[in-house]
Amino acid sequence: MVQDGARVVCPPGHRLLSQGEPGGWVLLSVAGRVKVTYAAPDGRELLVAIRGPGDLIGEFAVRDGGPRSATVRTIEPCILSRIPPRRFGDLLRRLRLESASDRYIVGKIRQSSAHAWRLAHGSVAERLAWLLRVVIDAAGPDHRSPNVVPMSQEEIATALGLVRSAITPTLAAWRDAGVIRQGRGRIEVLDTAGLTAGAR
Repeated sequence: MVQDGARVVCPPGHRLLSQGEPGGWVLLSVAGRVKVTYAAPDGRELLVAIRGPGDLIGEFAVRDGGPRSATVRTIEPCILSRIPPRRFGDLLRRLRLESASDRYIVGKIRQSSAHAWRLAHGSVAERLAWLLRVVIDAAGPDHRSPNVVPMSQEEIATALGLVRSAITPTLAAWRDAGVIRQGRGRIEVLDTAGLTAGAR
């Protein structure tokens, strides 16, 4: 699929897709991580997912013909392959990937359901630890710094439906315990086991 699309290179913070706009091409992530967010009618924005190398982006609108269901922005330098909708459908049929694509989409829906539960019932520490782990897991095997989460505290809080002051005490405790290291616009996880333990 990568060879059948146009190579796209984007800097951090670049908007790839906008919620509500007409569907069109599909993106296949080659390198780098992106965040998928949903904006409620009142303007609040919540994180839907973090995607990385090997993930498809924008395939929902191509499959059902509806508008984009979320906004997608890069959180670090990214390389993607942009595939026109008709070619994407042809590739699925030619490579006999239609069933695999359906399973992939269902998997995304299941992940979204689990995420919604965490936002509704998880503590601040649980939600924060989950987000950091998700960003790390999305990095892919070839990432040079998978444990670096390239998001500011404000971005992280907004993604979790919180204000910055709500996550500051937890981050401070983890920093003092040597679990994380904070920098401008980034958090590096030094101890993933400690991150899990700290969320209990």
